[in-house]
Amino acid sequence: MRPKMRAFGRQTEADMTSETQSSLGAALGQVASGLFILTARKGEMQTAMLASWVQQAAFTPPAVTIAMAKDRPIANLLQEGDRLVVNVLPRGQGKLVGHFAKGFEPGDDPFVGIAVGETAGQQPFLSDALAYLNCVLKGRLDAGDHWIVLAEVQGGEKLGEGDPTTHTRKDGFRY
Repeated sequence: MRPKMRAFGRQTEADMTSETQSSLGAALGQVASGLFILTARKGEMQTAMLASWVQQAAFTPPAVTIAMAKDRPIANLLQEGDRLVVNVLPRGQGKLVGHFAKGFEPGDDPFVGIAVGETAGQQPFLSDALAYLNCVLKGRLDAGDHWIVLAEVQGGEKLGEGDPTTHTRKDGFRY
């Protein structure tokens, strides 16, 4: 017997009943992702953020998509043509996750106490990352409370051995 299918339509979170939101939130939370640190420098300003919604999007040219909340300082800093780095976190790097999960105000140095290298394009990458991808922002799509950023991968390097960190959430409506 097939389970009963629910139609959710284009409801917003506020439009849903608590039962519908709870059911859908539990299902959305099961979409696994990795944990990444996005890093960028633009002029004298540098910033970073913890990200979980990063996905390879193309082979030629290689590209990734990144979902970032519109209110994140990095989202406001980066425009089309700007560079950023996607740092892939290895399993067991709770220290890095904790450091970058707190977020940073514009002007704060996110790399205090963190080992950082520099790409050929002078973008910061985390020395303790499993790998990094050196990217150029190609565009963004409005996705409600997030931007979906398309970034062309122009270089990168595997820095260590091990497995990348994977992540699922209990509630698909919360990080």
